[in-house]
Amino acid sequence: MIALYETGEHRVAVTEESGRWKEAGLISPEQAAAVAERYRPELVRVNFFIRILLALFTALGVVALVALPAVILDVEELGMSLLFLISAPICAWVADRKLIAGRSLYRCGAEEVLLILAVSFFALAVAIPLIDGGAERLGGLAAHGILLAGASLLAVRYGYALAAFGAMVALSALPFHLADAMHWQQVNLARLVLLLLLIATGIWAQLRLRHREKLPRGSLWSLETVRLAAWAGIYLDVNLYAHRLLWREWLGSSPGAHEIPWTDPLCAALTGLFPVAALVLGIGRRDRALLWFAVLSGIVSILTLKYYVHLGYLAEELTAAGLFLAGLAFALMRWLRTGIDSCRGAFTAEPLLEPRLFGMDAEALAAIQPLAPGTRATEGEGFHPGGGSFGGGGATGGY
Repeated sequence: MIALYETGEHRVAVTEESGRWKEAGLISPEQAAAVAERYRPELVRVNFFIRILLALFTALGVVALVALPAVILDVEELGMSLLFLISAPICAWVADRKLIAGRSLYRCGAEEVLLILAVSFFALAVAIPLIDGGAERLGGLAAHGILLAGASLLAVRYGYALAAFGAMVALSALPFHLADAMHWQQVNLARLVLLLLLIATGIWAQLRLRHREKLPRGSLWSLETVRLAAWAGIYLDVNLYAHRLLWREWLGSSPGAHEIPWTDPLCAALTGLFPVAALVLGIGRRDRALLWFAVLSGIVSILTLKYYVHLGYLAEELTAAGLFLAGLAFALMRWLRTGIDSCRGAFTAEPLLEPRLFGMDAEALAAIQPLAPGTRATEGEGFHPGGGSFGGGGATGGY
């Protein structure tokens, strides 16, 4: 993560935190405006739709600039690779120096596309001569490796979640591409390598996220993307492995037509326990990403239940599962609300993960404190000089 993004994202986080506090009614609009003015980021930001348009027009412009001389000069494969070799460092230099460091663009789409095109052009520049020389498999594998390394570098240096997702996709396809290039016939061996890679990547991302409070937001998003992609890959691998034909090929067994392999109940149990484990971890660690993963993987488990247990038609299974889950949710909420202060042990019915109150930042609180109206102490009346009166015997006087 470059220093510019790290400092700018910290200011953006404080400003967004004060906005959430204002929506929650914890601070006044004047206080939120003062914090936004004090922590104004020096980064140029655009909304999501403008970001998409800038990315699209930048990609079209760069591709047109590279393709125009290729069409006019009628260059061959080697000449196209030279054009790519020239274009790749130019795109990377313009994105890194002129747009990010010079113009302070904050994920505006243009600099992201330029960096992605730089990696893609370099991969094509290496692959085209190899493919033209007859080494098609080696050229494809080399391009695959460059894309994996380039996407990983973009995710680490700039904190792009899209680059992190691309790196995970390239990593997932690498065992199968490697098996094809090396003429391996054991496809299931590639599946096993993929599973081990996903497990190792998921564990690494989970360990890195234990210190999330010290990470910049871009790095945090990238690690979250890597972790969720690894969890999803492991879940899909376990779920798809449960199909009987794959297990027959892997184990070399041929059960009868009415015989159920012993692996079917095992995979059914793993497919059901995976969302439950994610739900328990998400609740215990207050991890919103794991909670969403648990919900989505639970839905997929319900949809694929028919592959393991044949209870009826799919529509009937989904209706019964939906009614059961809705009833269970209402029963749990009612049970929690009937406890003392709407709590049962460490669990409560209150929305602890409400987006407006999630992730309060200590620096945002420190920035707001000087702006809070102070209480005025009641001033004493003090000493008032004056005189008194005395009298007696019909006489009066003052002092």
